[in-house]
Amino acid sequence: MKNLRLIASLYLIVLTGSCSPIHDVSYDYDRQADFASLRTYYWLARPEGVKIDYLLLNRIRDAVNTELKAKGMKVTTYKPDFLIAVHVGTEEKQRTYTTYGTYYQASQRRQYRYNERTLLFEFVDAKSTEIIWRGEAKSIVELNMTPEKLDKFVKTAVHKTLKNFPPTSK
Repeated sequence: MKNLRLIASLYLIVLTGSCSPIHDVSYDYDRQADFASLRTYYWLARPEGVKIDYLLLNRIRDAVNTELKAKGMKVTTYKPDFLIAVHVGTEEKQRTYTTYGTYYQASQRRQYRYNERTLLFEFVDAKSTEIIWRGEAKSIVELNMTPEKLDKFVKTAVHKTLKNFPPTSK
């Protein structure tokens, strides 16, 4: 009975995680960079030979453009202040859970395999070509996401990641 409760609890944790898939957001930046002067940006070209899902890339770009527009920035091909590189990676992960037995039942180890997607942004100063800001979001990947779920996932990941851009001076 105890094991059944634990399994049900783990199932609810996984189910809840799929409703709110972004589980880790982080960022870092160059403290010497002048973020107040950043008004325009453009997207860096994808390196040759790197495969990427163009539909996903377009969703990401649209979400970033929306977020940055709300912050008063705009896309331009003519002398942008900074450039944006986006990287998407997926890694298979594994978690192990131990269910503790009772005096008449042995402990059991259960493994849960899942894919984790990382969405990484690097903002590069256009003049110096140095990275001035980096943000990333990690999430558990749902299999067979509908286009609507994928839109929501990307918008949420981008919003949470860019919430701290540009950094405020303290």
